[in-house]
Amino acid sequence: MLKKSIMMSVALAVVMLSGPQAASFSKEKQHPVREMVKRLELGKPVSHGNLTIIPIHMDRVLDGTSYSTLEDALEKGWITMTEVEGGRVPQVKISNTSRHLIFLMGGEILTGCRQDRILAGDVLLAPGTKDLLVPVYCVEHGRWNQTTGHFYSKQNLGTPALRAKAQEKSPAAQREIWASIAEQNRKLGVTSASDAFQQAFENEENRALIQKVEKRLIDIPRLHADTVGVVIGLNGRMVSVDIFANPGLFAKQWPKILRSSALSSIERTKGGTLSRDEAVEFLRSLMDRKYRSKTGLDLGFEYSSADTDANIQALAYEERVVHLAGFPQEKARLKVIRDWTAETYEE
Repeated sequence: MLKKSIMMSVALAVVMLSGPQAASFSKEKQHPVREMVKRLELGKPVSHGNLTIIPIHMDRVLDGTSYSTLEDALEKGWITMTEVEGGRVPQVKISNTSRHLIFLMGGEILTGCRQDRILAGDVLLAPGTKDLLVPVYCVEHGRWNQTTGHFYSKQNLGTPALRAKAQEKSPAAQREIWASIAEQNRKLGVTSASDAFQQAFENEENRALIQKVEKRLIDIPRLHADTVGVVIGLNGRMVSVDIFANPGLFAKQWPKILRSSALSSIERTKGGTLSRDEAVEFLRSLMDRKYRSKTGLDLGFEYSSADTDANIQALAYEERVVHLAGFPQEKARLKVIRDWTAETYEE
């Protein structure tokens, strides 16, 4: 059982963090990421073509908060998202005009204004937050003209590869994101005058292929009431892991995760099924990693662990993880991480 294996890793994690270097990293006691991972179990893999989905279940939900999502907030008029005055590529301005907690997921696509953007990381907006400057990357290289006064959502998420680039927050990330979009569009035969990532979803042929995948796999959250996340595999290789605070929040974000994963799957022709054992080992490794922490952009704390094996980012609120996003990395490539704000470490 995955749960049993993870529990055995707790003692190892304590030993690893008990030396003099431990002061630079988050405390082992009640560490939000480890407290969550201890309660996870993997379900049965489900595959369609070269895409594998492995559900993640939680034996006891630690956070039952009803978080509002980007789509919730837009539908009810609780959020405004605009350009910074004059326009600024790496930042947008966001306000929460409601009395509700609004969760924005790293990798969500904001459409409109001067150019489409992708959120660089998770943000939890406090009720009444005004004019928060949020880090983003451009996903529409060829446009810099105002089309709308506010950003809106077409309910799309960046592909796992694009989300991983955005989450790096490295000096080279913007250039690599543009290159990744151009290469993806070329492989998919997508033509876009503004080099827009969104165009890949809007292409008629792509949309039909994506809908086939969605029809086959969309019901994964409904298979078990305790599903809180998924491991995604392409061509037998793990590409992403998403774990949420509770089944309700996961169910809201699942359609976006599936749609972006489906887009990635149609640009690759090889088959292969991701091994459940590989997914188990990856989740177990989350127990043993060292995590740096810093204050969140608005509410909560961000926990990060990035090296040549993986890039892990988690947002926690009141000592409970709201969302964790993990992306296995190519070991041969050294990742250079740059924070948007100064880091502060717990002692």
